[in-house]
Amino acid sequence: MLKLLGIVLVIGSFTGIGMAQRQAYQGRVNVLQGLLHALELISDEVSFRLTSVPDLVELLTHSKQAQVADLFCRMQDSVHEENGLSLTYKWMKTFQQYGAEAGLREDDIRILCDMSDFIGKYDAKSQQKCLDFAHKRLETQLETAQTELKSKGMLYRTCCIAAGLLLVFVLL
Repeated sequence: MLKLLGIVLVIGSFTGIGMAQRQAYQGRVNVLQGLLHALELISDEVSFRLTSVPDLVELLTHSKQAQVADLFCRMQDSVHEENGLSLTYKWMKTFQQYGAEAGLREDDIRILCDMSDFIGKYDAKSQQKCLDFAHKRLETQLETAQTELKSKGMLYRTCCIAAGLLLVFVLL
């Protein structure tokens, strides 16, 4: 009975490790999809309603994607602080500090930080060009993340299950 319990625990542990690794890839895909949706919303607001950046941040705190909403909630807290720092700096600092926690990689964060040079500073047409460029770059990142999820996510899951089975056979 104890051997059977040990087998289940070993295989279950290794399977959990594999699933956790796969979930990290899935999380990045979800965050990038949420950010692409956020960019579309920003683009629409800037183009048609000329919404200010603080109002955009407020609007994005209600995102359906939890990590995206959390990022913009943190940014909103930073925007409301009266510390004399520019909105550009607050935008960049938020993504640099909390982007990795949300599941983003350095390339993703750099794209979002590059946007801060244009958001809220220039006319709507210039901002729109910047948003379109950032959108295309994030779409490329999303395609890469989806490819990694399909290949590496399955690989981690399969290898961890196989390693658990191998360990059980070695121990028996």
